[in-house]
Amino acid sequence: MRHLLSSLFILLAPVAARATDPRVGIHLAYGSPTHNVVESVSPPLIERGKTTRVTFTGTNLAPGLDVWAALPKGAIVAKPVSSEATKLVFDITAAKDAEVGVCGLRLATRDGLTSAVLFHIEDLPVTDKKLPGCVWGTFREGTADKYALTVAAGERVSFECVAQRLGKDADPLLTIRDADGRFVTERDNDPGFYFDFRFAHTFEKAGTYTVEVRDARLKANEHHHYILRVGKFPAERVAMPNAVAVEDRLSGPFFQQVKGAKDNGSAWVPVTTSEGAVTVAKDFDAAHDAALWQATSGATWYAFRASPVRGNLFLPLERALQSGSLQPTPAVVPGVLCGVLKQPGRKQAFSFPMEKGQRIYLRAEARALNSPADLEVTVVDHTGREQRRSQESRDGELNLDFTANTAGTYGIVVRDTLRDGSDAHAYRVVVRDTPFPPSITAEVEGLTVPQGSYQIVPLVVQRGDNKGPITLKLVGATVGVKISPDTISDTENAVVCKLSADGHTGLGLQTIQIVGECNGTPFLVRTRPLIDNRYQNVDLIPIAMREDQTRLPPALTDRFAVQITPPAPFTFELSEKALTLARYQSVPVPVVTTRVPGFDGPITFQAVGGQLAGKDEGRTRVYAEFPDATAKQPNVSGAIVSKILSNIGKPRIEVTATGTHLGRRVTLTRTFDLDLTYAYKVVSDTPKVALLPGETATVRLGVERMKSFDGPVMLHLNAMQGLDTPETVTIPKGQTSVEVRVKAAADAQPRKQNWQLSATADVSGFEEELRAGPVEIEVKKVEAPKKK
Repeated sequence: MRHLLSSLFILLAPVAARATDPRVGIHLAYGSPTHNVVESVSPPLIERGKTTRVTFTGTNLAPGLDVWAALPKGAIVAKPVSSEATKLVFDITAAKDAEVGVCGLRLATRDGLTSAVLFHIEDLPVTDKKLPGCVWGTFREGTADKYALTVAAGERVSFECVAQRLGKDADPLLTIRDADGRFVTERDNDPGFYFDFRFAHTFEKAGTYTVEVRDARLKANEHHHYILRVGKFPAERVAMPNAVAVEDRLSGPFFQQVKGAKDNGSAWVPVTTSEGAVTVAKDFDAAHDAALWQATSGATWYAFRASPVRGNLFLPLERALQSGSLQPTPAVVPGVLCGVLKQPGRKQAFSFPMEKGQRIYLRAEARALNSPADLEVTVVDHTGREQRRSQESRDGELNLDFTANTAGTYGIVVRDTLRDGSDAHAYRVVVRDTPFPPSITAEVEGLTVPQGSYQIVPLVVQRGDNKGPITLKLVGATVGVKISPDTISDTENAVVCKLSADGHTGLGLQTIQIVGECNGTPFLVRTRPLIDNRYQNVDLIPIAMREDQTRLPPALTDRFAVQITPPAPFTFELSEKALTLARYQSVPVPVVTTRVPGFDGPITFQAVGGQLAGKDEGRTRVYAEFPDATAKQPNVSGAIVSKILSNIGKPRIEVTATGTHLGRRVTLTRTFDLDLTYAYKVVSDTPKVALLPGETATVRLGVERMKSFDGPVMLHLNAMQGLDTPETVTIPKGQTSVEVRVKAAADAQPRKQNWQLSATADVSGFEEELRAGPVEIEVKKVEAPKKK
């Protein structure tokens, strides 16, 4: 990896305005396990090459055994010191060459893995109060922590604060004052760093300065820690080029550590593995642009108008891709194109040849590079005429494809949507001649797998333009750990796999990656652990997570923490893999358990997913309840109950069983698909009817009821011009259809009309109103008798 340092040069990032957090409503740990939840880490960092005593606080914590890190093997070593239900203490040693930056941790306990937390590894000296160096603290309401810093005249010092990047809703603000208390400079947040910052300041005068750190909103929380880095280290946060060739690494992002020859500390910047050649946009040629401007100016236009030519010959050249103002950089495609939009409003372009019928696929991104750019990407032909434009993307990633109609030179043009620009507006465009591989997200966090059992791994597939099956394999797993099924058919966009461990699998921690392969292209299955809490509004609708919760360190999202534990004292399965629930009704959920000899404790159950919420919450739409399974009653039946305002849908429901044996708490999770639908629907056996004026026709209208509903259904029929129909008709209980007579008036005019139908029924005491598909009624024209 050393060769990467020489191939990277760094660009400075500007200040950005601070965003506000509009969250309101109920605070909850959404999607987190009900036990082994870590809420805070103190201190939130360790220094490389040293041992630090670290305290993890949380709820329902089991005795600690080890610490898993999203780092290369051997980067940290942990030894448990003490264990309490709300506090686990470890002595953690970081290797001298451990990667500097924010990483993910999980604790391995007697009961299994905890929730994930974010942690920092530092190479600056970690001190109590002394700067330069690295210090940490906890935000206090309305209070600023103050540190003294002595500098020489003209000395350049780098500053960085890591707070929200630890996964907490903190907003650090740094203020520097001189010895007389006069304001020198202030820094809030930088784009790409959420509410954190990294910058450098050159002090004009020698002296001792005061560095103040506080929460910009004057908020406080015992879990909101900050890490302040001060010293000589790279103060930039975007890299160029931002794609590099790395052997033995699948395509994807990672943090690259950078450190100058005279630096005493490191920084980390996001890069990605390259796919083919890397082309960096060339610098803008101001002289060439000025010459074009003069050649196409108004004065030149008038001069040509007065000449025999009568037209400006330079205008076509100015618009052309190769000779015009775009100044394209020759590129190799397939490959990676990257650059920096330094000048506001200025475009950057790349040119390359294409054959007739050749198709390319493009993917552009900026936010993942710590860049504030909001990209707009177009494909142009050799004349500069636009051929294809990217569509807006909610996640900051743009995708488009283009097929050349004729052979020739084409260009890819990149600019900022807001016409902004700076030394930090970096971007990357990946160009392929085959579709990008599918994206698979695992909707699961750390996995605790007992020997001889399994845990579920739900996968959601986004295929894009890919067709064909996807194979799965495990990388890093020990003997006895398997995933099944290991193939996703080309018709499936979601599948629930099992990660199993046989009875001989070794106990302890593992780091596993799931590698998918489609049409010969391998790619990593990714996960998105929940960091901190998630919020929901008063209607129990989850509010969008903060950016720091969605853009996690790459190494935390491309691998899985797995802890193999001793065999579970029970097994647990759901009898039905798919259930249908009528709105306003309930559906049973049969559960089957078995036990090992000597285990006679209760097994409790909890269901999550879809619209499920607490039974006693006033706005709950759907809730689940389960009796405990006991030694005398091993097989039980829970229920999913639909209340008012339930939304129709087909969510996946996860049921978790928990039992405690010999002081050890064991949790197993299983899943089923729930189809929440209407208790009935109206159908027509005669979707079209034709009749002449004065004639009568019969329309048969039917109802399809679910087994749980057998009540009467009243049909409401709208009036139609020139037709005589009843206003309502009832399909009685036990009857599936009814005939309705439709009579055309003698003077009815020829026309086609849609007979609109609606239905109401009493479903468990609630009126369920539905609209049915229309029936087409045609009154035909009376043909005059033919003359003989």
